[in-house]
Amino acid sequence: MKKSIPMLLTACLILGAASAHAQSYYQKEGSLYVEIMGNGGEVSANFEKFLGRTASIKVGAGMTGVAFRKGYVIPFGMSFFFGGSRNKIEIGAGGAWVDFDDNGTDDVIYDLQEDQVVANGVLGFRFIGDYGFTFRLAFTPAYTKDGFKPMGGALFGYAF
Repeated sequence: MKKSIPMLLTACLILGAASAHAQSYYQKEGSLYVEIMGNGGEVSANFEKFLGRTASIKVGAGMTGVAFRKGYVIPFGMSFFFGGSRNKIEIGAGGAWVDFDDNGTDDVIYDLQEDQVVANGVLGFRFIGDYGFTFRLAFTPAYTKDGFKPMGGALFGYAF
């Protein structure tokens, strides 16, 4: 009896460690991140809801003032993921409501003259780590009332 207790404890520890290792990756359900020069202007804070392992929807709030005239942005969109559980190719589309200040300026890259809904896309690389860190580099072109605007951006955040 005394010899069976240590053997039973050892077996429980081995089985527990094996099951914990098998569950080190779990399906992420959402993500909070900051995007720089992406769909939400120069900087935006976003919430993303994953729809399984292959799709997500997002909404956020952002600001402009360097590449565009000073204003506020509300980005939204949907993305599809292709690849493994951590490294993915992301392809998506969406839009952003852009509310510019009335004061015009000439020292910006893209001088859009009026508030508008901007259509945009996403083509990039997304990394989602086992412990939540998420990162993306992407080409995020925008189509405004003034035409096509090539842009790119990066995001950093936490997936949970």
